[in-house]
Order: sequence, then structure tokens, then C-alpha cells
Amino acid sequence: MKTILLSLMLALTISGCATADDSQMPLFQTYTKYTALVDKDNVLTIADRYFSPSLLGEDYKNNPGASSQLLFHKLMAEKVNHRELVTGQHGCLSINGYDEGKEPLTFSLAYMQLDDAWLIAQIHVVFLENESDFPDVATCPDAYSLDPV
Repeated sequence: MKTILLSLMLALTISGCATADDSQMPLFQTYTKYTALVDKDNVLTIADRYFSPSLLGEDYKNNPGASSQLLFHKLMAEKVNHRELVTGQHGCLSINGYDEGKEPLTFSLAYMQLDDAWLIAQIHVVFLENESDFPDVATCPDAYSLDPV
């Protein structure tokens, strides 16, 4: 009986540790859920679960280009790695990978936490010349802004 109890306690401890490790990357978890659940048939009806009100705007459901823009993740055929940084109620997620033509690209996403949910607030897609240009740290979309000359 002691062996069974000890085994059960050990299994619960290991399970708790695995859960804690997974929760250390809430932005990538949210992004992965979005890519798994959102498609062209439902993107407009569930967009508010994954995108901030400021990104969506008031009339996105009537915008003919909204669906394709909100399905930006379809541009990436293969994910290589990702980097994530969360500070308070804001965060940045960079996802490196390749498009259908095996060309390197990076998604740079800014997230905000609203009502205990992480929502994409900004999207920047960067088409790269070489995979050596993949960022090795989480990069927010603002980092790609051009300064006026």
C-alpha cells in the first residue's frame, strides 16, 4: 500500500512539474491553440478570442480582407523555433520558420493580456533572406518600425 501511495504522489508531483513548465510559455500556447482551431470558416466568428479589439477594429466582420489577414499563420509551412518574452500584461512572441517555397520568415507578435486571456495586439511578418537572420530573442513588432529620416 505504501508503494502505491508513494507512486501516486510521485506521479502527481511529476505531472505538476510538467504543467508548470508548459505554463512558462503562455503566448506560444495561445498561438498554437489559435493555429489549431482557427480556419477560413470560423476566423471571423472567433477572432475576438485571439485578437485584441484594437487590432480587429469595429467593423472587421464586414471587411473583405480581414479573413486572410487574420489567417496570417498560413504563410508559415514549417516552424523552426520560437522565442517569447512576457513582462506584466504585455508580451512578444517571435516564431521562425519557412514558407511553402522554403524561404525563411519570422512572425513577430505583440500580445496583451485582457480579462485573463492573451490576445494578439500587433502582427508583423518579416520575409528574410537567410535563416541566419532568424532573431534569437523575442522581438516585438515595434522593433521593425522605421525611424523617419
